[in-house]
This record gives sequence, structure tokens and C-alpha cells, in this order.
Amino acid sequence: MSIITIILFFIYTWGLGFTATYFLKKSENFLERTIMNIGIGLGVFPILSILLNFLHIPLDWRIFLLLSLIGPIIFIAKGKITIQKIKLTKANITIFIVILIFIATLFMYTKGSFGYPYLEDNDPWGHSVGSKYVALEKTAYDPILDNDKIIDYALSYIDPYPPAYDVLMGILHQTNDSIKWTLKFFNSLIISLGILFFYFFAKLFVKNRNHALFATFVIAAIPSYLSHFIWAHSLVVTLFFPLMYCVLKISEDKKWMYPSAIVLASIWVTQNLSQPIKLTTMLILFIIVKSIASKKLQKDAIIATLSGIALSTIWWISVILRHGMTAFLAYYNVGGSIKTTAENVATKSSASLLSKIPTIWSSFFDAGGTASRAYVFQDFFIAKPNNLINNPIGIGIFLSILTLIAIIYVLYKYKSNIVNEKNAWITITLFWLIYTFLGVNGETFHISIARGAFRMWMLMAIPIALISYKGIEILSEQAKKIKIPHMIILIIIILGIFFTSASQKYSVNTAIWPTAGAFVGGPQDAFQYASWFDTIPKNTKVFFLAGQDRIVIGLDGYSCDWCQENLDFRKDILYKNSTEIHSFLKRNKYKYLVVGRMDAKRLAKDENSTARFNELVQDLGSNPKLIPEHQVDGVMIALRVV
Repeated sequence: MSIITIILFFIYTWGLGFTATYFLKKSENFLERTIMNIGIGLGVFPILSILLNFLHIPLDWRIFLLLSLIGPIIFIAKGKITIQKIKLTKANITIFIVILIFIATLFMYTKGSFGYPYLEDNDPWGHSVGSKYVALEKTAYDPILDNDKIIDYALSYIDPYPPAYDVLMGILHQTNDSIKWTLKFFNSLIISLGILFFYFFAKLFVKNRNHALFATFVIAAIPSYLSHFIWAHSLVVTLFFPLMYCVLKISEDKKWMYPSAIVLASIWVTQNLSQPIKLTTMLILFIIVKSIASKKLQKDAIIATLSGIALSTIWWISVILRHGMTAFLAYYNVGGSIKTTAENVATKSSASLLSKIPTIWSSFFDAGGTASRAYVFQDFFIAKPNNLINNPIGIGIFLSILTLIAIIYVLYKYKSNIVNEKNAWITITLFWLIYTFLGVNGETFHISIARGAFRMWMLMAIPIALISYKGIEILSEQAKKIKIPHMIILIIIILGIFFTSASQKYSVNTAIWPTAGAFVGGPQDAFQYASWFDTIPKNTKVFFLAGQDRIVIGLDGYSCDWCQENLDFRKDILYKNSTEIHSFLKRNKYKYLVVGRMDAKRLAKDENSTARFNELVQDLGSNPKLIPEHQVDGVMIALRVV
């Protein structure tokens, strides 16, 4: 653990948030101001990094530290910053309870994330490479290679993929020596901080502190709201709460439209379109209902929305300038993650590209996704201790019943005045619930209103958390008639949610998760590789025979997955001899060569290649300049380069 990096994270975020909001009308509560400075600062960081990158200013932690401190230092010098004593008021007691929920959530996520010594599944390994690249090269643009025609190869989460998540992790990695720890800890921290940001957004939104507190408990407990899986969604969804906080603040001070635009721009440069489109849709629904309810067009919120999207085009323009419009459109023609070359799309005519625009558009709203399927009643009603890892599904028995009661209650009680300014939050929440529910059931209803049905589960948790409190209200009203205290009802519901939702969420997030398919033997192989990497100094240069440099980097070794010489050398490595391989390793200062069954899986694909692979392994083993240092039978052998 790097305490310095953790401190720097809070300096970056608090300082940027303070500077972005100092001149605005802010809450009088010191804790709220401090925490939301962190949230808004986290929302400033992504678009700031994109701007610096566009201007070819190095993405260096010292530059971010300087930029985050300029505002506070100026105001301290002028004597304009005062630190208030924290008083034991009802508002602060509530915030302390929310902080306890945050701590419990952070404990759960970090316990699970550090419960195994490897990264899970595939996305985290990809993010490890992108973050390492940013940390070392201090840019979020792909390197210029001889085969520059390649758009999306090793660095699959930067250029043209919006790189802000990897930039953040890369900057944090610059002040510690472990990319694995950086990803595991700060991904968990960002999700957990979202619990704090959600409370302050909810308090403004529903205008009731107790309601907001219960909603915060629900968002922390519901299984479908963000696991500790390492991917850009952790940041992009978390930023929705500072965004909505800023938008809600516009009614108090119209200048809040500026941080609103900045945070929305950051959402658009953090994840590859699918979540930004969904979150912006939710913002637009908010603006429409708010305008109708108040009988006044929310012009400032509209300006902030349009400005935020426009500001985010800094990234998209830079991608088009680097790769060309033809290659850019070809990339999104398949939804994003394909190896596309300018060479194989340059032959397409403009007419052909224009004809594919509907296909490109429809790919953004594809109901599919790696884990999407048609969901049934029990998927919602019963939360299971075994679940998906990237986005668990399920709500839980008590919470499902409470939500249904709440929906029926508000539709009955407010049927005649649901669309007025006082009750606007209810209408907005219901529209959010309808939108996300249809999105989740894209494959069930064959209505694709959002890309990746399974990724909508995390967003559906938001309106569920907000509306469920109304279920408590009606149950308490009925309980009073038979003289059952409100507190008894509340305790029963909290315990019910804990045992039918939170407990299952804890089980999923503290279990041993599977890892990348590159490990032929699954987690068992990953444990073996990780245990060896833990015995060598961090960032030692390690060469895997068949590639998979992302595994090396994710296990805190180093191999250049984006270097031209590495890419070229591996093209026909099966037909090189041990002398050639040793010469390459020595020249490039590699300390170890690792050969295992993951290499056999990639290189030995038929009878001839299998025979050649076995010959090469024997040749490497007999080379006196490659000394066996660590071996796990049938899994891997590490050869020290001398």
C-alpha cells in the first residue's frame, strides 16, 4: 500500500473540485462541501487529462498536483479559506452514518479484490496495460509504429477508446511501484466514494435527509450496483452523482452549470459511449420532467448538457485527426473492440461508409453484450450468492417487494398531482426506472433502447434506491393503525434487505473470482504465476514466449506490449532458436523468459506447430545462458537470462 498515492489522490480531487466550485454558492455544511469537492474534482480530472493530452502536455503526476493546488494556495494566501469546527448536529450525524456505510463498502470491495493475487477476467488486464503505458509514456495516444495502420491492438482502452480511466490509474501508478495494487485499491475506492456522492445528490433530489440516508443504504446493499470489477464503468457511473448534484445546484446558483458541463464532459471521455449515452439520457429525462413540472424550461441545465457534450469532442476530434474519419467510423461499425486497420477500410467508398451509418448507430443500442440474456422473474426477485462478476444481477426479496409497494403507493397517492414541482423527483425517478427496466430487458422484450442489457442493471439500482423509501412510508402508516412503532418496521425492513440483498452482495464481492482465459488451468494457474512474480522485484522485465504482455504487466512485471521490436520479434518466434531469443532478451534487458502452457495454447495449434513448439522448449532448456529458476510442472517454467 502506498499512503503517499492515497494522499495525492485526495489532493488531486479535492483541489480540483475546490477550484472548480469556489466562486459558487455552496452548502454551509463543512462535511458536505469537503466531500463534494472530492466528487466534483474526480469529475474534473478526466476532461482535464484529455485537454492536457490534446495539447501534448505530459500526463505527469506533478503537473496534476500543481494544477490541483493552484486554486487552494491562492485562496489560502488571500486568507479566504476557513476550516470550520464539525458540530454534532443531526445533519452531521447522518453524514457520519453514511461515512460508516462508505467504510463498510470499501472494506467489502478491497477484501474481495485483494483476496487473490491476480486480476480478474479480461478487462482488468487490458486496463493494466493502458494504465502502465500512460504512467511510463505520459500520453494517452497510441504510439506511432511501423504498422501505424493498427487502431486497436494492445492498448485497447486508450485511443480511440476514451482513456480517462486509464489516465487516472496511470497518474496514480506514477507514485507507487505496483500497477496491480493501484488498480485494485483505487477502483474499489472510487466505487465506494460513489456511496458518499450518492447521499448528497439524493438529499438534494428528494429534499429529505432520512429518505436520502435510506436510499444510500439501499444503493450500497443492492447486488446489481457495481461489483469491484476493474473497468471504466466504475468511474463513469460514480461520476453521475456529482453530475446530478451540480445540476440540482443550478436552481440555487446558475453558475453551477459550469461544473455540470465539466463533469458531463468527463463522463463522455471515460467510457466508450454506451454508459455516457445512458447517463445522458437519464439527465435529459430529468430536464424534460423538471421543465414540465416547474412550467419553466430548464435552460441552464440544457446549456450545461450541450456544453458538456461539446467539450468532450476534444477527444473525438483528436482521434479523427490521428486516424482519419474512415478508420474512426470503421472502429465504431462493430461497437468498438475490433482490430481494424486503415489499410482494410481505406478501400471502402464514402457511399459505403454512409450506408453503414445506420449499422454504426444501431450498434450503440445493441441489447447484447458479453453477459446479456433474457431475464426472468427470479433474476430480479432473488439475489444469489453466486453471480456475474462484471455486473451482478438481482435485487433481493425484501427490496423487490418494498419497491413494488412504493411504485403502487406513489401512483395511487400522487396520481392527480405527480407532475408538479414538489413531486417532480417522483416522476423523474419513475421515468428512470422505466427506462432502465426496459434497458435491462432489451433481449426479453426485443426493444433495444440501450447497448448491453446487462450493463443496465447497475443503473436500474439508482431509481430503485430512490423510490423504495416510499414503501416504508405506506407500511409505517398502516402499522400505526395497529400501534406498531415506525422504528420496528424500519428495523425489520433493514434486516430483511441485509439478509436478502446485502449478504448476497458481500458473498459475491468477497469470493475468489475467475481470471483471463489465457490461464489454461484457470485461477489455479494464475495463483502459480502470481506467487512467482511476488518473489521478484516489481517491474522486473519478464518475457512470455507467446506474448500476453498484459499478464506480465498485471502481475507487476514489465514487458513492452506496444514496442515495435517486441511486436516484430514475436511474429515468427516459433521458428527462432534459443540463441536468437537469448540475444533479443539480453539486448532488451529482460531478466526472465517464461514458458508455459498458456504459450502452448497460443503457439501449438496443430500437429506441426506442436512438434516445433516442443523442439523450441527443449532448445531453450538446453541453452546454458537461460538458467531454470522456478518451475511448476505442467504450468510454467521461468528461465533467468544470463
